[in-house]
Amino acid sequence: MKNLFKIALSLVVVAASHGVVAETFPAKPVTIVVPYSAGGPVDNLTRALSVRLNKEWGQPVLVLNKTGANEIIGAEFVAKSPADGYTLFAATEAALTMNPHLYKKLPYNAEKDFAPISWLITVPMVFIVPQNSKANTLKEFVQLARNAKDKPMSYGSSGAGGIVHLPLAMFAKQENLEMVHVPYKGAAPLIPEVISGQVDSAILGVSVIEQHVKSGKLKALAISGDNRSVALPEVPTFKEAGVKDINGAFNIGLVAPVGTPSAVVEKIASDVRKILMAPDFRSTQIDAYSYVAVGSTPEEYKNYLARDFKVQAERVKVSGAKLD
Repeated sequence: MKNLFKIALSLVVVAASHGVVAETFPAKPVTIVVPYSAGGPVDNLTRALSVRLNKEWGQPVLVLNKTGANEIIGAEFVAKSPADGYTLFAATEAALTMNPHLYKKLPYNAEKDFAPISWLITVPMVFIVPQNSKANTLKEFVQLARNAKDKPMSYGSSGAGGIVHLPLAMFAKQENLEMVHVPYKGAAPLIPEVISGQVDSAILGVSVIEQHVKSGKLKALAISGDNRSVALPEVPTFKEAGVKDINGAFNIGLVAPVGTPSAVVEKIASDVRKILMAPDFRSTQIDAYSYVAVGSTPEEYKNYLARDFKVQAERVKVSGAKLD
C-alpha cells in the first residue's frame, strides 16, 4: 500500500512540475532555427510568427538562419540542442520526411531526434504548362504525354529529390507516362523555361505562379489538394480534373529536440495556433500568400509526419533520386 501511495504521489509531483514548467515558459529568449536564408517562405513566415510570439510571451523570439545541405545543417543544430523548448526548428518535408530516404547517412535521425509541435501551414501545388501548350485540361495533357513516344514530354523541377520533383515522378508512374525530368536550381530559373516552352510542365506553389497564370503566361491545369485555391478559383483540383491526386504540397512545421517537456510542447502549439488563426495574421501572412493555415496539435503533426514518411519513401524509390 505504501508503494502505491509513493507512486501516486510521484505522479502528482511530476504533473505539478510539468504544469509549473508550462506556466513559467518562456523565462528567457527563444530561438527558432530556419534552414533557409532570409526572404524565402519559411523565413518570412517564421519571422512574422516570432513577432507575435514575442508579444504573447513577453520574451524575445529570435530567428537564426542555419542554411544549406537541404536543411541538414539546421536539423543537426536543433537535434543536438538542449531539450528545453528554447531552441525550435521551422522545418519542411526535406528535413523531416525526405532526407532519410535521399541520403545514406545523416547527422540526425528524423524519426527519433525531434518532438513534433505543430503543422503550421500547407501550400497547394499547381500543375502548369506553357500558354501555347496543346493541353487545356489535365486529362488532355496525360493523353498528349502518352502519345509522345518519339519525343517524351518533360517536367521541370526546382531540384532533384525535392518537393517539386518527387510528386511529378509519382504522377508519371501513376499515369504510365514516359517523361523526362529536367532539374533546375530553384523555382526562379524554372518558371521562365516553362513560360518559353523549353519545359512542357511543372508543379509549383500557388503563390509562386499565381501572377503568371493571371497574366496569361502560363496555363494552370489542376491544383493538388481537396479544395480549389482562393487565389485561382477557376483551376480545378486533380480529382475534379478526373486524374488521381498526387498530393503535392509544400508544408512548414515546428519541431523541438526530442525530450522537450510535453507541457512546453503543448503550450507552444496552442499559442502558435492562436496566432495562425487570428484574422489579422491570416489576412497578412497566410491568405496574402495563398497559404492554408493548419495549426495542428502535436499529436496531429506527429501522425501526419508518420504518414508522409512512408509517402516520401515510395516517391524517392520511384524517382530513383539520391543526394549523397
